[in-house]
Amino acid sequence: MAWTSLWQTLKDGLYWKMGEINQMRITTNGLLTFGATALLALSMGFTGCATNDRTSGQVINDTMIGHNVNHALNSDAVLKYPDVNVNAYNGTVQLTGFVDTDQQRARAAEIAAGVPGVTQVVNEITLKPTPTGRATIRDVNPNAAPVVPPPR
Repeated sequence: MAWTSLWQTLKDGLYWKMGEINQMRITTNGLLTFGATALLALSMGFTGCATNDRTSGQVINDTMIGHNVNHALNSDAVLKYPDVNVNAYNGTVQLTGFVDTDQQRARAAEIAAGVPGVTQVVNEITLKPTPTGRATIRDVNPNAAPVVPPPR
């Protein structure tokens, strides 16, 4: 008698589980909706956020060039460049940020120019300001007229 009730309990549990599985069945409409959504996401992934002037391949190349320049700057045996930012666009690399000396600024441009895929380096790295009390204005454009802050 005990074996019969145990068998009946197992059998009822199995039917209950089968009912749960049937409730989780995927309908054809659900599958079509999922497939259409996946196809849309995939096509947007291939086109990316490319603008009219660059393909997604060029965007990927620029991302890799920027990554490689960053890696080269951080792998320099003598100097490290934690405050230098790298942007790449069609092989042109823009360096911005701060360094301590003019030698570090020049060396960062040399390192960036040596990375494969870099066609031009725009070096906009500036020297770290020395705290002197009064604020000064430094213009990165060497041809610009000097700006003197008004007296306080």
